[in-house]
Formats: sequence, C-alpha cells, structure tokens
Amino acid sequence: MQLIKISASKVNIHTDASRLGNIKINDLLMLHDATASIVCIVTSLTGHETYDLKDELNAMGDFDIDTEQSNIIEASIIGSLKDGMFSKSVDTYPTIDVKIEKIDSARFTEMLAGSHEAGFQIGTYAAYDERAYINGNRFFQRHSSIVGNSGSGKSYCVASLLEKISALGGANVILFDLHGEYKDLSFVETVKIGDGGLAFPLWFLSFKDIYSFFLKMKEDNATLQIAALRRAFYEARRNEASESLPVTFNIKELLFTLIRKNEEEVTTGEYYKTGDKAGVAKTVKGDMNGKLSSVISIIEDKLIDSHYNFMTADHPQSYLNYFIGKIYGNHSSGVKVIDLSDVPHDMLPIVVGIITKLIYQVQLQQDKGAIHPVNVICEEAHAYIPASDFGLSASQRRLLEIFETIAKEGRKFGITLTIVSQRPGELNKTIMAQVENYIVLKMTNETDRQYIKSILPESSRAVMDMLPLFSPGDCFTIGDASSIIFKTRIDAPAEPPMSSTIDVWNAWARKSDIDVDSLVHKIFE
Repeated sequence: MQLIKISASKVNIHTDASRLGNIKINDLLMLHDATASIVCIVTSLTGHETYDLKDELNAMGDFDIDTEQSNIIEASIIGSLKDGMFSKSVDTYPTIDVKIEKIDSARFTEMLAGSHEAGFQIGTYAAYDERAYINGNRFFQRHSSIVGNSGSGKSYCVASLLEKISALGGANVILFDLHGEYKDLSFVETVKIGDGGLAFPLWFLSFKDIYSFFLKMKEDNATLQIAALRRAFYEARRNEASESLPVTFNIKELLFTLIRKNEEEVTTGEYYKTGDKAGVAKTVKGDMNGKLSSVISIIEDKLIDSHYNFMTADHPQSYLNYFIGKIYGNHSSGVKVIDLSDVPHDMLPIVVGIITKLIYQVQLQQDKGAIHPVNVICEEAHAYIPASDFGLSASQRRLLEIFETIAKEGRKFGITLTIVSQRPGELNKTIMAQVENYIVLKMTNETDRQYIKSILPESSRAVMDMLPLFSPGDCFTIGDASSIIFKTRIDAPAEPPMSSTIDVWNAWARKSDIDVDSLVHKIFE
C-alpha cells in the first residue's frame, strides 16, 4: 500500500487487489513513520483499473495494453498513538513515506489499555469484541446527551446506565419518566407524581405560572382579572415573600376572595329616606363586581376536574420539605425515577421545570467544599426544552431558563443534565451547546445527523454516515469521556424498561377480547 494524500483530517491510500481483500469499511488502520503514528477509520473503498502502455513508443504497430486492479482507500483520522496508547488528539503527522498496517485485536486492546479507569462498561466494540468503557467522572461532571431514533435503543441504554449507577453507594441521579417506562425497575426508587402518588400543590408554582400554565390566562387579554387574582393570591398566602417563592395557600380561600370581590357592593355614603329601605345605606357595584366571572369559572372547573386533584388539595408549608426529601433525599437507592405518567399533558413541562428548579436551589445551598453532586436525566427532553422559543408564552420561556441556567452554571454547584431525545435538532441550542458527551444511536433523519456532525471535529464527521445502518443498541460514544469514536454494542440491561415499542404483527396474530366498557370508564375516572 502507498499513501498518496494526507490532510488534517483524512488520508487516501493506494493499494492493489492482493492487499485490499482484508480491508473493510469501519476497519482501523495505523499509519506511522519514525516520528509520528496516526489512527484512521476506513470510510470508503474505490476500485478501478489502470493501464500499462508497454509499447507506447511503437504506436504505428500493434501494442499490448496490460491492466491491473488499482484501489483507493479513504479513511478519516480519529486520533494518534502516543507511547503506544490511543489519544483522540493529533499533535504530529507522519510524512507521506509511511508504513500502513491494519490494527488487529491485540493492538486494539493494547492501545486502549487503561481506558476503564474511573469508568464503567457501556458495551463492547463491535469489530473487536473488546469491552468499551466510559469515564464516569468526565461523563457526569459535564452535561451529556443520549440521542437516536425511536426504537434505536435509547431506553435500553438509559436502563443499562441506571443499572451501573445504582451499584454505587452514594449515587444521586433523578430521572424524569414521562411514560412510566422505568418505574418498575427493582434497583430504582420510584416517586410517583399525581393520582395515587405525591401531590404537587398549586403553591409550588410562581404566581405567573399559576395564571399562565394552570389557568391558561393571557396577561394582555386579562389585565383586570390578573390584577384581582394577584391581590387574592397575596391575601390567601398571608406572606409578603416574593410571589416566585413556594408559600402555601388554599386555592378555595383564594376562590372565595374572588367571588366576594365579584359580588361586592360599596356604600355611597347616602341613605334611603323613605319606603321599605328607609335608613338603609345606598350601595353601588364595586370596581370588580361582575368582572371576575370568567376567572372564577376557570378555577371552579379546575377544582371539579379530578385530573388536577393532585394540585388543588390543601397542604401545609412543611409539605415542601417532605416533597424535596422524597425527590432528593437519601433512600434505598441513589437512582430516583420521577413517574409523571399520570400528570396531565398540559402540566408536564411546568412540573418538570419546577422540580428541576427546586433541585437546583437545594444544590446552591450546599457548602462549596462538600457538595454532593446530582445528575438530572431528562427523558423525552424535546417535550419541554424545545429548540425555538418562537410561539412560546412568557411562562414557557421562563421554564426554559432553569435548564439554560443549569447548562451554563450547574457544574459549579454539582448539578448536571443528561438530555435524552429522538430529535436532537429540535432541542434548545443554548442547552445543547453545553453538552460535552454524547451516546448516539441509530439515526436516519438527515437534519439530526447534520446536527451531530456539527459538534464533531471534521476528522470524525464521516463516521456519522454509518448511523442509518445501525441496529438497535448500536452506538457511537462521543466526547472526552469516551476512549474512541468506534461502533459499540450497548450492554443489554438485566431488567429492560417497559418499552413503548409494540410488535404489532405478533399482537394481531393473537386473539384478544377488548373490554371496551372498562376502557371507556377509565376516560372519565
């Protein structure tokens, strides 16, 4: 083989047919001379014929044209060898006069020796049957992301990760489980929010979140009603603390205050002089009389709707300590799964946002020298940290602010995010710009692949074209926590999550009787 071109990120190698037979796409090659050694991954093979014009000078007569197979191997530079150990950086390049070798299993094992230190096994490198490790310190002291198509194995990857974390005596991980996929894992502490679980009192919300998220009121269309609601809000709280702080109040007491204002009549200072009302003070409608009927109706509807019972029940101020203790405190497992499957869809973003804010505020209170770190895993993150704030309300934008704050400042206070999504291109750019480590599974969407490519060094972008051909559970690990960008098969968890993927054909093959009456009844529960 002969090196015919080398650039900062790629190499082209010329070889004949006899030496091409054992080179395949995704193979690793080592190119080295006396001063430098680089490692490349094969991304393209091209074969064509060359011609040897032996008798070109005898053009007047017949001449023979010999042909032979000539091939070009294109490979991306993914790192270098320094003292025999693999490094993702390249400080020195070899000259064009190099030796070229295919990296065999023994060399692969040798160059990655020591990569398991302070780490955990994520899976096995597909081509070499060698264990693949991620550095646990680097992965969790920075923000990370797990992305891939629906059905690519994200949930299996998360479950496998949680399984390994749970073995650590002082683990502190909180996962938002929107669909109840992880709630039955034996090694996690499940905290259910909603029906049959923990209450999430309305007073956990700031005043602005109450009228915009819970009551769905738009400030520009309901200025008068919101002003009256604010006065009733402060009266019910009996506390002058900032309206953004969680201070207990009774929603029914607030409602009664609004009803009283809506029916209020004030005296004019005059009295009736004759008739049945003689001596009775004259009254006129108060400023709010009849003007609060709409907001009263909204609150009454929420109180009637059983889906919101977990928010409208009365709880003392001490419940805040109890709630945070259940979410954050030391339990039988250091992995807490927040089961949000029974939370109304319209309230999911605000519940996730407020819990995250409470966790962050707890972290801020810890002594800098004795911070116990926490990682927040955001499943289905595109549902509450979208890429664009176009069309979002002011409250929805405020919800994003806590995640943006943690993304930019959280590391200093021992709180990091793990963003899990099937659409990385639709995630908030400010937050994703702070992500240092990725686990990337099968991805067919070109926009999402281009997004992943944009975060990689040019030398590693070509390997992303392999993603559409991955099987479920195949991945690339990218970032300073992983040893090498190379196809990896994730370890299957001992306890798989409750996957949302249904084997439709097999389900149809089985005769099943559907109890429609009971299903319809559940709609109205």
